[in-house]
Amino acid sequence: MSQSGVVRGGMIVPDQPIALPEGTRVIIDVSIAPSPSEFPRRQGGWWKGRVFIAADFDELPEDIARSFGMDRA
Repeated sequence: MSQSGVVRGGMIVPDQPIALPEGTRVIIDVSIAPSPSEFPRRQGGWWKGRVFIAADFDELPEDIARSFGMDRA
C-alpha cells in the first residue's frame, strides 16, 4: 500500500485516513514529491491541423435512433 501526505508541525499527515488496528507497526519510506509549480507547463496546439470533426458529427444515425426507440417516422 502506498499513501501520500504532507508534513504539518513536524508530523506526517496522510491525504486520506488509514484505518489500522491500534499498535500496528508500519514502515514509512519518505520520498519528496515535486510541487505542482515544478512541473513543466503544458503547451497547447499539439494536435492543431491533425484532428477534424465531421460535418455530421452531431447527427444521430437512424439505426441508433431506432435502437433507443427514437423513430423518426
